[in-house]
Amino acid sequence: MHMRCLAIVLGLLLGLAFAPTPAAADAPTRSATKKDESLVLVERVDIAGNVSTATRLVKRAIAIKEGTWVRIDDPRFRQIRYKVLALGYFRTVNVKLAKGSKRGHIIVKVAVKERGTIVLNHLLFGTSRATPWWAGIDLSERNFIGSGISVGGGFVYAAEGPINNATNQYAFGLHIGDPSILGSRYGAHGRFLYTDASEPFRIAGELSDGAPDNFDSFSYTRTGAVAGMSMILTTLSQLTIDARVERVRATTPDLPVRMRPDGTNEAIDLHLQPGVSRVVTMALGFERDTRADPVLPYNGNKVAVLGEVGARWLGGDYDFATLLAKYQHWWPLRSGSIRHVLSLHLTGGLILGDAPRFDRLHVADLNRLITPRALGLVVSTAATPNVFNTNADKTTYGEVGGAFEVQYTYRLFRSRKHVYGGDLFFGLGLWALGNRDDVRARDRSLPRSIPVDLLIDAGLRLDTEIGIFELTFANALGRIPL
Repeated sequence: MHMRCLAIVLGLLLGLAFAPTPAAADAPTRSATKKDESLVLVERVDIAGNVSTATRLVKRAIAIKEGTWVRIDDPRFRQIRYKVLALGYFRTVNVKLAKGSKRGHIIVKVAVKERGTIVLNHLLFGTSRATPWWAGIDLSERNFIGSGISVGGGFVYAAEGPINNATNQYAFGLHIGDPSILGSRYGAHGRFLYTDASEPFRIAGELSDGAPDNFDSFSYTRTGAVAGMSMILTTLSQLTIDARVERVRATTPDLPVRMRPDGTNEAIDLHLQPGVSRVVTMALGFERDTRADPVLPYNGNKVAVLGEVGARWLGGDYDFATLLAKYQHWWPLRSGSIRHVLSLHLTGGLILGDAPRFDRLHVADLNRLITPRALGLVVSTAATPNVFNTNADKTTYGEVGGAFEVQYTYRLFRSRKHVYGGDLFFGLGLWALGNRDDVRARDRSLPRSIPVDLLIDAGLRLDTEIGIFELTFANALGRIPL
């Protein structure tokens, strides 16, 4: 039943992707004549201000092409700015319509200002009770030599900690992608990863006690690759299809158990097969982005859905399915002013079947108040706060979870220098993570059995030439021992 439900969701996404374009959308182009007073001819599309970025990359992002008859109120004119900004190559985009060489002809003028395309995706560093220190970096060049091709990679190293059987950890990855092959609506991308992990698991102590003595470690390595294609559906949406293959080698204890504080033992499922195993999956994703500014948004929304299936009939050793979804929306609080912004952020995930450990929902994926995984490596044993006393500190890896957050943002400044802008923000919400068995075999009422707890954060976001930096309360907590 679960696999059938996921198949229905993926089928709906495919239907959306390959549905024929409504005839009305193309009617102006097919039936237009010079006698139709409501139509104008796009005589030329002029791009100005691009130095490192090829003009063809900008033009292919614009849905209205030269030589096309369109209505002057065509919504695609308004979408030009959003789509060009979404390329990630420019910090400002201005669009104007000018008179052409003849009556009824127009020129579309797009003026851009480039931003740095070498982006610092993540700066990874910190210390915890479980890991003396870790350090790493994740970089991307989003517009390699002006070609529109994205290349990048990341590396992190985590030093051996005081947990029993712990060893040094490291991980690295490489990625490359072309969002529009030869100017078409189709793109291609690929990733390679290698991980050598020494992951802690609890064997004793209270759930709120993150002392290293309460944990043991086991080792595993991952070597894998992802290859995929993307397809532009509309000006602001796209579909992706991916295939993933990984080889996993795990050294797991024969009978891992945790001793409860009352002296009884509880069996632990590490969700990895001992020895060598394979993970083979197929994934389908959909994304729609209408934000006016993809870095420091102040209006619009973004929707992303990803479904993935791993199966033995694909050649793997794990039968599972995952469904992840995210929705974000931003509203300016005053008409005519974008100084104050309110935003809604929803995230959800569902895991079905025998998913490997690293494909399950991790508590740090939902709760920013604890240390996140560093390129997939677990570097902290600190328990999440259990403010509402709903067993929120019980689950590290879960099968179902989500987060709901409302943020208020004050647009502090905008600049033409190397720091393009800064926003102050405050966020408040709830997060939840659990397993279906925890609800079915509960020893308390249903509301108190659902592990829901507080999500809170505040700080400063900076948009710079080399990426976005967050100086926040939660970010600081994730880098210090707890």
